Amino acid sequence: MTLRSKFRQIVAKLAEDIRTGRLKPGDRLPTHRQLASEHGLSLGTATRVFAELDAMGLTVGEVGRGTFVRMNADARAVEFALSSPSQGLVDFSRNHLVLPEQEAIFARAVQETISDGDCDVLEYRKNAGAEYDRRAVWKWLNAERDAKLPGHEGLTICCGGQHALMLALLACCHPGQIVAVEPYTYPLVRLVCELLRLEVVEVEGDAQGICPESLDRLFQKTPIRALFCMPNIQNPTSITMPLERRKEIAAVLRKRKVFAVEDDAYGFLLENPPTSLSELAPEQVFYTRTLSKSWAPGLRVCYLLAPTKMASHVDKAQRASVWMSTPLMGSVATRLIENGQYETVVEAKRREVFKRQAIVRRVFDGMKVITDPRSMHVVLPLLPTVRTAWVIEALAEAQVLASPIGQFAADQNSGKTPAGIRLCIGAPRNRRTMEAALQRIRLIIKELQPKSDRL
Repeated sequence: MTLRSKFRQIVAKLAEDIRTGRLKPGDRLPTHRQLASEHGLSLGTATRVFAELDAMGLTVGEVGRGTFVRMNADARAVEFALSSPSQGLVDFSRNHLVLPEQEAIFARAVQETISDGDCDVLEYRKNAGAEYDRRAVWKWLNAERDAKLPGHEGLTICCGGQHALMLALLACCHPGQIVAVEPYTYPLVRLVCELLRLEVVEVEGDAQGICPESLDRLFQKTPIRALFCMPNIQNPTSITMPLERRKEIAAVLRKRKVFAVEDDAYGFLLENPPTSLSELAPEQVFYTRTLSKSWAPGLRVCYLLAPTKMASHVDKAQRASVWMSTPLMGSVATRLIENGQYETVVEAKRREVFKRQAIVRRVFDGMKVITDPRSMHVVLPLLPTVRTAWVIEALAEAQVLASPIGQFAADQNSGKTPAGIRLCIGAPRNRRTMEAALQRIRLIIKELQPKSDRL
């Protein structure tokens, strides 16, 4: 038996033990040295066995403690037994990273919430959310902020990030007014503005984010009502705006008396994010913190902090749109935050993203890549001679979905659609599947490049 086949056989045996329940969630696996000794492997091969199980989503390693079977790993083991991870569609077009253990954690949180003697999840609540939930979230957010929130009165629990964005714009804008966005921005901002009959203009940016001087000049010549921005791990560029740049932007907002909507969807990936715009200019900035990326897309909970003078406008918009966010989801989110499970999952996701980024660097070595080691987004620019549509079409034929970078361009009418694709590396179900798909992407781009150069 070759070393490679022996390696595969051991991985398959451990996966089978997890599938059948011989190894249960929380069980500790042998150490690398113990596994090597038991099966006659080198220490390097034993390390590869554990790395493969980790990439399959079956185990999790804890520094100083060892390697353990993950919650819900049995379902993943069945999945791997029935199909090859390299087969089937791999979707890089939407970002969501849900760890195997999250389903069990979520189920427990739901059960504990509805079993609580004071449970009121079937009742009407205040438009902004239950008093208990808002106070708990206020306490949680304050633990991370340099400038503390004076109270929970400006906090609204929303039905996801898009809903929070719409409430903020409904509160501060009227039809016909103008919203400024970065050169590359979250596409649904344009859709929301279209529905609210708001115009969209582009403000210049550089490698540190929005340029303060350009923003000030734009405000001077155009009656901008609001700015939309993502200072932390911006989608799709992965730029994190440094503190000094944020201070300059905040100064412009105060000077021009213009509102901003600060979307912090990906700030959870930063262990120590810079001070937020909402802390630097609290009376000018609507701050949104969604749990869709940090926890799961199906947990439709987003927290919206509004300037004090705009809280009543947000409340009115909430009543007119959904009356209140779903009580069950709001209280489940609070329970996850208070029992520490939210932060446990976030820390695990940071580690997972860092590992996936290492794969990105290895696969695309020698190619231009725009990303950050902490980001879930990867942009692959293409030469002007390569049509993005060719790449997207070829990828689809290879069972890989990606987004054209032009989809994120603020100016959709310039006729100068940039060439490139954006990948969401959190989406593939495991690292092994992701790496195989990334190799396909690299090969396709390399194949199309010479073809296009000959045209």
